[in-house]
Amino acid sequence: MASNPAYVHNGTASPDNYTDMYKRPPGSQGIAKSHSSKRSMCIQLFGILIFVLGLGIGICIGYFVIHPVESGTGGCQVGVVSSDVTPKTTLASVKQTMSSPTNVVDPPPDSGPTSGILATQPPGLEKADLCPENKMPFKSSSSAERGIFELLTPDEMVRVRDALVARGLISPEPGTPDLKSNYIYGMTLHQPNKTDALSHLDLGANTPGRYAEVHVHRGSGASPDLMEFKVGPLDGLMVTATPLYPDGELRYNSRPRDGIEWDGITEQVTKAMTKLRPLLMESFDGGYYPGGGLIFHPQAPPSLEADERETRFVMALAVDGTARGRDLHALPLTGTVHNPGVDKSQWYTHSFYYLNQGPFSTVEELLDAYRNDSIRKFAFPRGFRQTIWGTTFPKQDAQQPREFSSTKAAPRTYEPSGARYTVHDHTVKWMDWEFTLGASQFRGPSLHNVKFKNERIVYENSLNEVSLVYASDVSSGANTIYMDATFGIGEFQDTIIGIDCPEHAQLFDATWWNSYSQSPVSAKAICVFEADGQEALWRRKDKFAGGLRNHYLIARYPMSVGNYDYTVEYRFFLNGNMETVAMASGYMQTSFWDPENPHAGIDKATDPYGYRVADYTHGALHDHTFGFKVDVDILGSQNSFEIINWKAGDVVKALRTQSNITTKPPYYLYNDTRYIEWYKLQQEAGLTVNLQKPEFWTVVNDKYKNKWGVKRGYVIVPTHPVGQVIPDSHPVMKAIAYTKYHCAVTQQRDSERFLTGTYDLNQLNQATGSLDDYINNETIVNTDIVNWVTIGFLHIPTSEDVPMTARVEAGFWLKPWNYFDRGAFFDVPQYIDTKDHSVTERPTTTNQCVENKREDCYFCK
Repeated sequence: MASNPAYVHNGTASPDNYTDMYKRPPGSQGIAKSHSSKRSMCIQLFGILIFVLGLGIGICIGYFVIHPVESGTGGCQVGVVSSDVTPKTTLASVKQTMSSPTNVVDPPPDSGPTSGILATQPPGLEKADLCPENKMPFKSSSSAERGIFELLTPDEMVRVRDALVARGLISPEPGTPDLKSNYIYGMTLHQPNKTDALSHLDLGANTPGRYAEVHVHRGSGASPDLMEFKVGPLDGLMVTATPLYPDGELRYNSRPRDGIEWDGITEQVTKAMTKLRPLLMESFDGGYYPGGGLIFHPQAPPSLEADERETRFVMALAVDGTARGRDLHALPLTGTVHNPGVDKSQWYTHSFYYLNQGPFSTVEELLDAYRNDSIRKFAFPRGFRQTIWGTTFPKQDAQQPREFSSTKAAPRTYEPSGARYTVHDHTVKWMDWEFTLGASQFRGPSLHNVKFKNERIVYENSLNEVSLVYASDVSSGANTIYMDATFGIGEFQDTIIGIDCPEHAQLFDATWWNSYSQSPVSAKAICVFEADGQEALWRRKDKFAGGLRNHYLIARYPMSVGNYDYTVEYRFFLNGNMETVAMASGYMQTSFWDPENPHAGIDKATDPYGYRVADYTHGALHDHTFGFKVDVDILGSQNSFEIINWKAGDVVKALRTQSNITTKPPYYLYNDTRYIEWYKLQQEAGLTVNLQKPEFWTVVNDKYKNKWGVKRGYVIVPTHPVGQVIPDSHPVMKAIAYTKYHCAVTQQRDSERFLTGTYDLNQLNQATGSLDDYINNETIVNTDIVNWVTIGFLHIPTSEDVPMTARVEAGFWLKPWNYFDRGAFFDVPQYIDTKDHSVTERPTTTNQCVENKREDCYFCK
């Protein structure tokens, strides 16, 4: 500015221009003053013009920062936020299923698709619309209107109970029953015979009716036993109760443990531990039972014989605010309750162990040995019990600094156009899929009548069993076995919104029977939602750019079963794929780590069964093996099972599998090649995955072929096969024979309903429900077949499993196998772009909206 000769300073020339003034000729000073005034006025006008222009440009830029538009519509696309925007105002990419803002600004009507959203509402801008609310499912008003696979409702359960009371089959007294009474300990829908169900579904025949399967504890008779009844029809005027077994066949002492029996076991443990209080307080930091910071846990199995009942238990440290935090703090004190029959006065405790020393036949015998110093002793450091809450309750570690990024809200998905599926009772329709959700109190989640493009693919896909076999060098855990169907996989609780299921998920009821209160329990236990895989279902970058974003539907069942939390989910994809996934998390069941155990390793950190994972905690090795009943129906129920062998060999051998060639054609450069051979399984069999001999397991219909002359079918693909190393000589193997196979193929029979016997955990030597009994050489060619699919994981616990086991999962796929003439997903809009824009296609888009917020508080309901 100083070099500008027209610059005026305080009404006079700038001192920088004095030299120029002195150079003017005489008589020219007046003219110079006139010219200087004119220059001053021009400069001021020019400055004002620059200021107005700058202000206009600033307003324009500010407007388009808030209201960005696509390039080509007359504006500039804004991709960043300037540094002077307040920290609460951020831009995020808008997608069909997208990171959800708390507040969103509507784009101007003519601005086209929006490239960004505001996370907060700027002053003066109109508020965005709320996202469409998902409509509640349409619910039938009576049993007669409900489908044959619909879950029992609380009202139906009460009607069943009243019918059994009216017929004198259960005791009429309300409230908690006792062992000497007849009462219901479980109830679920009784599945109809498949032939009757298909006649109704496909041919319009009369409904087979809705019936309840009711498990009854019969303790009032001279010879107590168990009974299962088929009760119904629930949609009829006359309800009948048909026994499903002869009297006495279901042995009383093989019964599942329930709360009524637990009360009796508690009485016996209380008597024993009261006498052992001096030992407890000296060994376990002043703790005692009852009421002194200790607790007990009964283990399984209670015996190997159907007529015995010997319930082993282990003492543990109680953890405030948790029911199963105790599983991380087992103590080296165990015993057994002799509890057969209904007369609790005859029950007693015996076989006590302390630090694996025993058995002592009575508590008095153990206490004498302890006081006489004839056994090895143990004592926690003083104050140890006060530390366990901090290491067991799964909260943020206060000793660790908070990760800075965790103070920001994480991305999540929502539905800007509302749900793209519809619901009627428990039947769901999404895109080309349709299925009915099911749930059994005993066996857990299921699906029925699964259709894709109006053709049934699966008649039934149901969890049947979860078995766990533990190994540990302690008196409590050395023989622990669980078959979770015995305890009730499907005693559901409400889902944790935001953890189990996203906020926009649709919740469904599941109902089970509480034996302790003799009443139904209904929970919002199942959720369905559409997921954004944020990946490509297919993609191609060629002379064009194309793909399809992978959206899929999820039906999810979270369940708490003892110390573990299982989640089973079914995923449905646009190409006809269906995936079944089982997950586990929760507290692991541990054993006591004895620092002086003579069987531990030299470093006292390992033993033959695993690792030390905390101060006095040993992570006992075990498995989680899930068994599913998968009844695939391809274009009808008359199917065959074909195995495709993936092989390698010489060229002539490969070609001779389908021709009579004897000489290798000259166009083969190598004599070795890979090829496949087809083998149709003729009789029932159990199959295992062998990575050295790859196979493809397909269910096909021999009568129906696709456009290319190939039999239509689906392939079964286990994604996480596990091996069973326990020999058949082990007492558990007859009951859990399904764990020996990854897929067993049998002829469909309504009498072969489950993988395991409901009571077999408590009578392992007389197991009645072995899968091996189903594999008996029956033909499976062009007939109705069932596939029993096994998945799971082997768990060697490590220190990272404390305090909570992070999710582990396993699963299997059902995929079209020449079922269609081409890819089945081209009936929805794809993403396609070409250089010359001659072919352009986009999936449906929408304006952004504000999601409807749900209460983020589980116990505020």
